[in-house]
Parts: sequence; structure tokens; C-alpha cells
Amino acid sequence: MLTYLFDASAAVAIYVKERIRVDRAVRYILDQKTVHSRAAIYIPNFCIPEVFNTLARKHFREAILDRPTYDSCLQRFRDDIHWGRTLYSYELNRYHIIAADEIIPIEHHLAPEFERDHLSTFDILIIAMACELAFVGEAEDTFLVTCDKRIEKVVQEMKAIRADELKEWKTPGNLDDPGTRRWVPPTDVLYLHKAKLEIRQVPGQPPLNC
Repeated sequence: MLTYLFDASAAVAIYVKERIRVDRAVRYILDQKTVHSRAAIYIPNFCIPEVFNTLARKHFREAILDRPTYDSCLQRFRDDIHWGRTLYSYELNRYHIIAADEIIPIEHHLAPEFERDHLSTFDILIIAMACELAFVGEAEDTFLVTCDKRIEKVVQEMKAIRADELKEWKTPGNLDDPGTRRWVPPTDVLYLHKAKLEIRQVPGQPPLNC
């Protein structure tokens, strides 16, 4: 069983088709749950209102979605999160808050290096949630799905960072790891805009060609 955590940008891509490659990748993951019953798909609970707001912005402010399309997207999203039918609402908890203490120093060192804006607090919590899902399940079967390149960069840095480097960046305190690397990131971030995106197949599923 594969585990996916969709952020708001990835969830919006389910309903608003802007790029063929992204649409194919999202459909491929959804089929693993809805057709093959071989995947669980989570969405952070605070990303749900963000999806509502993004869909509204694309209709009311940007005029990308006309009224019938907006209503359809909204209804489909509501159906998909109702009782976790397709997207299961993942609740924020204390472990995600603790994990943020590990991620924030890495993010603040990485952003200036790449001359990028810093991640939002919610973005950091999304990474923390992915780490927690990887811990309670299997890290090699857990994937964070996003359209945000910055999130991918931070997770890749988390995987590469040495323990002594992180210790130097952090301020010691009672939220430190209990002796081992507790906040190990998932195997991969599926950045949906990547030119060559590889998504693991499940039994009975053809390879993704996007």
C-alpha cells in the first residue's frame, strides 16, 4: 500500500486541468486508490479551506473558471473529502508541531542559498505531516505530492543534511530528537511540474508515460 500526502496545490490540480503532464500524473495516483485499491491519499485538514479559496479565486478574481465549471469543481472536491472517500483529511497534531522545530532551521538556511522566498508556516507543517506519515508507515512507500518546487528543495535537503550540521543550526531544547533521527522525510517528493516524473506502479497498473 502506497501513501500519498497532497498539499493544496496538488489537490487543486485534480479539479483544474492546466497542464496535461500534471493532469496525467494526478490521475495516475488517483487510480491507484479508486481503481486498484493500492493507495491511501491524505490531505492536511488546513489545506481543505485553502483549496476552497483557490477555486474561488480562479473563478471570482482570475476568471479562469466559469460558473458551471467552478460549481462542478467545488462539488467534486466536497464529494472527495466527504468521509474521506478519495482524499482523507489528516489532522494537525502535536508531533507535527514538534517536527517543525527540526525543519525550520533547514528551510532558513536553504532559502537564501537558492534565492527563493521562504516557505510559509503551513508549508513547513505539510512537510512535518509527511515525515510523520513516513514514520508511522513505511518511509519508502510514502510520498509528498506538490506543485511547489520550494517544498521539494527543502525535503531533499532534509534527506542530505548531516546530523552535525543540523545540530549546529539548531538551538538545543527539550523538543530535540530522542537520540535518533525521528523526523525522517518520505522517500520522495513528487513535484508535479518536473519534466521527468517517476511514480511507482502498483500491481495491474500500466507505467506512467508523462
